[in-house]
Amino acid sequence: MNQASKFKQLKQDGIGISMLTCYDYPTAKIQDDCGIDVIFVGDSLATNVLGYAHQNDLSLEEMRHHVRAVARGIERAYLLADIPYSASHDLPMILDAAAQLHQDGVKGVKVEGFKPEVFVALAGSKVDAWAHLGFTPQLIEKPALQAKDRKSADQLIEESQQLEAAGAVGIILELVPDAVAQKVSRVLKIPVIGIGAGMHCDGQVQVWHDLVGLETRVYKHAFRLGDAYNAQTESVQTYRNLIADKQNMR
Repeated sequence: MNQASKFKQLKQDGIGISMLTCYDYPTAKIQDDCGIDVIFVGDSLATNVLGYAHQNDLSLEEMRHHVRAVARGIERAYLLADIPYSASHDLPMILDAAAQLHQDGVKGVKVEGFKPEVFVALAGSKVDAWAHLGFTPQLIEKPALQAKDRKSADQLIEESQQLEAAGAVGIILELVPDAVAQKVSRVLKIPVIGIGAGMHCDGQVQVWHDLVGLETRVYKHAFRLGDAYNAQTESVQTYRNLIADKQNMR
């Protein structure tokens, strides 16, 4: 059984699928050792690690650099990566980016928006294709709840089904009403992973910086389970004070 098929089996068995973003080798080792199912190098790398103003500023080469680092820290988990916006302008560009990321160690790539032709093309390749609908940061400027009315909800469900038929092995739903995400999860055979889409999806994805508390802002949909920013700040301040007071060094 390949890993994408394993996720379908987890869905059938009612076992939740865990996914976390990851951008470096030591974090990959932690996540892999803890049994995270999908380690995801998202384009949030741009803002969370590289200091860019927007995730669309990320280049493919920057993504590849971090994918290779993360891949070195993984022995067991499934490695997924975003196709950056800069490499998403047409089908040949997306296919080339997917092939390069596969060489770097990914099992799957995520493509934002309704692009069934991409999934048909990738279905015959060595890399799995994951979909991303709802709020798609590469394509929609401001974060906002999507599929809020009957028409847009029906469209989201229909597009999800079409992407599954085109070859998607999984789909991420972001900022979608709980009831809509639950319906998508029911009608699709492939796993539906939610973020800000309620707890009735087949799994959840969280941003590492939000989960462990490296990000000081707290988002409504974030699982805040740590206080890494304050813990690290305290350690650095303690060290700085220790070195500044030379009497303590003798």
